[in-house]
Amino acid sequence: MIKTYDDVLPEPLLDFIRFEVDNLSFRKHASTPELLDKGIFFFASVEENLLSHRFLFNIFCQKYNLPNKDVKRSYTNCYPPLTSGEFHEDDGDQTFLFFPDKTENKKGGTSFLDGTTIEYKTNRLIIFDASLPHKADKNESNQMRHSIAWKTLI
Repeated sequence: MIKTYDDVLPEPLLDFIRFEVDNLSFRKHASTPELLDKGIFFFASVEENLLSHRFLFNIFCQKYNLPNKDVKRSYTNCYPPLTSGEFHEDDGDQTFLFFPDKTENKKGGTSFLDGTTIEYKTNRLIIFDASLPHKADKNESNQMRHSIAWKTLI
C-alpha cells in the first residue's frame, strides 16, 4: 500500500529544509552495489541522523497519526539532471520519502514495479512498504532533484 500526503510542512520550515539540503555534502550512491560498479549512480548525503530528519519524521508521525516506528536510517538523495534510479527494494519495513524542492516540473516521479507512479510534488510525503520495488524516474529538469528518505522498522 502506498500513502500520499500533500502540503505536509508549513512554508517557513520547508524553507529551512531546502536551505539545509542545499548545504549538504553528497557522495556517489546507487540502488544496489552492482549498479555502482557499473557506473550507474546518483548522489546521497553523507550526514547520518541529522536532528532535522528526526524532527521531520516526528512531525509526520504526529500529524498523520502514524504508529511509532524506529528509524533505521535517513538520508537525502540528489539526482542531477537526466539521471534516474533503478528498481530496488529498501531495507527496513516502511519507507518515508519526502520531496522538498520548490520547482517540481519534470523532476520525475517515483515509480513502482506494479505500474503505479507518484509524481514529484513540492512538500509531498509518500509512505510505502519497503519491500515494494520502486525507483526514481528520470529527472528531466535542469535542476537537482532531492528527496529525503527514512527507512523504518515497525
